[in-house]
Amino acid sequence: MATMSKILSGKNTDAPSIEDLEDQITELRREIASLTKNIAAFGSSKVDDYKSSLDQLASDAVSASLNAFSTAKSEALSLEEGFEDQVRARPLQAIGIAVGVGFLAALLTRR
Repeated sequence: MATMSKILSGKNTDAPSIEDLEDQITELRREIASLTKNIAAFGSSKVDDYKSSLDQLASDAVSASLNAFSTAKSEALSLEEGFEDQVRARPLQAIGIAVGVGFLAALLTRR
């Protein structure tokens, strides 16, 4: 009951002073600033992680594209060589096919 009478009379010695409150507010501001810096650093590290993952994904895509292009090129060269071999083996048949395709192309372009 003694504390209640001190509070009611306005003479509570256990209450913090204005300076104590200002010190606590200053400390809270420092902690909030530190927390803000930590959150920013965390976000920055996550951005760096995502960027490196994206760079790796782009590198993998480029590599896969180059491999696919190389495979397609080698298959096209193989088909070309096979076509040349067929033309050399049957030159009259190749000429007949070329004449037939030319005739069909001429018919289609006249319309």
